[in-house]
Amino acid sequence: MSTLPSVADALFRPRSIALVGASGDQNKHASLPHQYLRRHGYGGEIFPINANRDSVFGEKAFKSVCLVGKPVDHAFIMLPTDSVRDAVSDCCRAGVRCATILSNGFAESGESGRLRQEELVDLAREGGLRLLGPNSLGIINLPDRVALSANEILSLPELRPGRTSLISQSGSLIGALLSRGQARGLGFAKMISVGNEADLGVSEMGEMLVDDPGTDAIFLFLETIRDADGIAAMTRRAFAAGKPVIAFRVGRSDVGEQLAASHTGALVGSGAAMDAFLRDIGVVRVETIDALLEVAPLIKGHRPPTGRRVSVVSTTGGGGALVIDALAGHDIEVVPPSETAMTNLAAQGITISRTPLVDLTLAGTNPKTYGAVLREMMRSPDCDLIVSIVGSSSQFRPDRAVLPIAAAVEQNSAMPVAVFLTPHAETSLSLLSEANVAAFRTPESCADAMRAFFDWRAPRPVLDLETPHAAAALLAAAPGSSLDARAAGAVFESLGVPVVPETVLPADTDAIRAMPLDTLTYPVVAKILSADIAHKTEVGGVVVGCKDPDALRAAALRILESVARARPEARLAGIQVQPMVRGIGEVLLGYRRDRSVGPVVTLGVGGVLTEIYRDVAVRLAPLDVAGAREMIAEVRGLAPLRGYRGLPKGDLEALAQAIASFSHLALLDVSEAEINPVLIRAEGEGVVALDALLEREVDHAV
Repeated sequence: MSTLPSVADALFRPRSIALVGASGDQNKHASLPHQYLRRHGYGGEIFPINANRDSVFGEKAFKSVCLVGKPVDHAFIMLPTDSVRDAVSDCCRAGVRCATILSNGFAESGESGRLRQEELVDLAREGGLRLLGPNSLGIINLPDRVALSANEILSLPELRPGRTSLISQSGSLIGALLSRGQARGLGFAKMISVGNEADLGVSEMGEMLVDDPGTDAIFLFLETIRDADGIAAMTRRAFAAGKPVIAFRVGRSDVGEQLAASHTGALVGSGAAMDAFLRDIGVVRVETIDALLEVAPLIKGHRPPTGRRVSVVSTTGGGGALVIDALAGHDIEVVPPSETAMTNLAAQGITISRTPLVDLTLAGTNPKTYGAVLREMMRSPDCDLIVSIVGSSSQFRPDRAVLPIAAAVEQNSAMPVAVFLTPHAETSLSLLSEANVAAFRTPESCADAMRAFFDWRAPRPVLDLETPHAAAALLAAAPGSSLDARAAGAVFESLGVPVVPETVLPADTDAIRAMPLDTLTYPVVAKILSADIAHKTEVGGVVVGCKDPDALRAAALRILESVARARPEARLAGIQVQPMVRGIGEVLLGYRRDRSVGPVVTLGVGGVLTEIYRDVAVRLAPLDVAGAREMIAEVRGLAPLRGYRGLPKGDLEALAQAIASFSHLALLDVSEAEINPVLIRAEGEGVVALDALLEREVDHAV
């Protein structure tokens, strides 16, 4: 009796494959997996499943998998949607270990398709069958010659294997990346199209690649996150194993996503939450396909850097300027060579200038000169990465142009090196690829890769925090799913966020006219208090600078009149009156439970123009004070509060404490929350929340 293979072996190294729906017509897509398997040297058994043929491409065909009479490790199902269920049932009865479903018409097609997909998963689990897909283009294992896919890139006569593997949520992109990689002399180990991830998905396939001795780095092509916890666990294991996970994501706009109630919903859209998630779990994120293909050698063998300093050496001043310009806006410092490097080179008869761009001009085409300069700069503790740029000599004299670079990297692998070749120099690029040196075709992809390297972080430790019981009790006592500013402020204050003191006047014009207001300290601000009104200024619900009781009374009556016109259906809890407090800056602090990655916290420059500037930092929640400090450092609009050009410093440490406390909303049943603004006072004087918004999880609303 045959030993049952592991799921990984059945997926990547199947001893036998059943092609369910195989066609003998070589012009049909259903014939392609059979042709590609044999073309690329698959040595196992292939069982075509076709009820109308005795053989397919010279191999015996069967009417069903159950009739094969031999163990089948992997089934590849290429049938109309309505026939897939019977095929899965057939595989279960035959004891097949795993099945890839090419067919579509499941969860991606709507509610009826989702129900069909759930039925498939239930059937497969009951029968001990693991599923890849539906809507999967299959699996390619280049070193083991398993080309189990209908992707037409496999029509190429030869495919170069490598040690980088790819998991893609887009099936067609497997072909695009394989094609572009082959053109660069870059090979892949394994390539997986996960499709709808009904059963096996990014996280479990990634776990297999972490354990795969033939994979040194893992690429992810992502459209969404379906299993945040599983992916986080996988990437943490990969980081610990020294296998970088490098991601490219599509969907940078959230067209069609339901607009959230607060500013934060708009700010965290466009994939910002996904980017924060990937950063926090130790994933390197690139923004161009070229960088995805070319960045791996820059990351492999290294750990996240502690600085953002780059030294540039070039044989062409123009080429160096292209890369330096492309780095603009990425907060990367271009530094000159160290004094020690200059002294050591001078002792060898080589003189260089102490400028950010070391331009060797024609002298750099001498391999001894270029190699010596590069080696000395790589020894410097004053930079974190070297950019090596080579001009036309890389196209016509690759031995002189790039072999010194490969030799220097081999001698000193501790310093990351990125190479940009200005001409179309395929031979030089292949030489660098074989030497495991990161080489780039464009200054933009080179800069993107460096930005990704410097943005790379170790996975953030998971915080072990207790539920904030006082905040939970306040939340439980509040009616409805939306809390007004007073109730929301009480929750925030219980978490440790300072909140401005307040008085609430009734939402009754007669009562306001009659009540004494001379006990308050003036000036004050008056605001409508309603759980139904998120943006008060838009309905005339805010009046600032009320200098005495008469001004406050008039403002309160005016607010009630304005709100009655603009939002007659809104439930009014009163008029919120707060002292006019002064500070030297404002920020927005937002929280959102993202449907894909979970709780995130957002920090941006506050006020009514927050959504326009979109100068924000986003992190997974909860986070600690150190993480909050990093967020503050990322927001450019807060530079004046750091003492820029002698300006007074704000109390950014108090802000960091408030952010960390606010992020503990992740421990509660809260879907969305916002403080806009948080007023920042001078250093040592603290911060205070001036307005509050909170939405509970609907399932937990009273």
